Amino acid sequence: GEARRALLVDVGTAKGRSSMPKKGVKRPLGAPPTNEELSAYSETELLYKSNLFRLSTAELIKEVVPPQSSQLEVAVRALRGEILSLPPAELSWEDRGIGKPPLVSHAELSGLRLANHKVSLPWAPPEHVELIGSYLLRTVVRPSLDVDVAVRIPRACLLSKDYLDHRYVDKRQLYLAHLGAQLAKPSAATAATAAATAA
Repeated sequence: GEARRALLVDVGTAKGRSSMPKKGVKRPLGAPPTNEELSAYSETELLYKSNLFRLSTAELIKEVVPPQSSQLEVAVRALRGEILSLPPAELSWEDRGIGKPPLVSHAELSGLRLANHKVSLPWAPPEHVELIGSYLLRTVVRPSLDVDVAVRIPRACLLSKDYLDHRYVDKRQLYLAHLGAQLAKPSAATAATAAATAA
């Protein structure tokens, strides 16, 4: 009867859009569509061409978008604190000719190949440590959760003429090689970061 026709209308309306504005509310037979329904209809017609494709897209987004994790936020803050608390150092790299390993102040610099014959750098913790990339924009997707971090080399580490002869590029390599080696060492802060990430 009348109840059956109202139920059929309600089911047909639910199939025609991806999400119902008000669940469980039956529309009277012949009632005009709401603004939300009209918007969903036009969006499906213009963007998706098919309601099934729209539903598939919505389900795919649910599967690949990671949940916002407070543990990851704690890990990123711990990493920032670890980077800013690193001790200063005097770095040097000198080429000793073909077939000979370079003369370096720290072991992590021995694998570098620099443009200049001799490079030195007074290493200091970064001026700024900032989140960048897809995680910051909330566009990172599963299964790989990558967090990009940008560090700014302090002005005290560079000279005004370092833009010449690839000096800045060489010093940047020294800076990042030492930073990576320091972060790879076990410490209380990095252990806390690993624990927060694993939680």
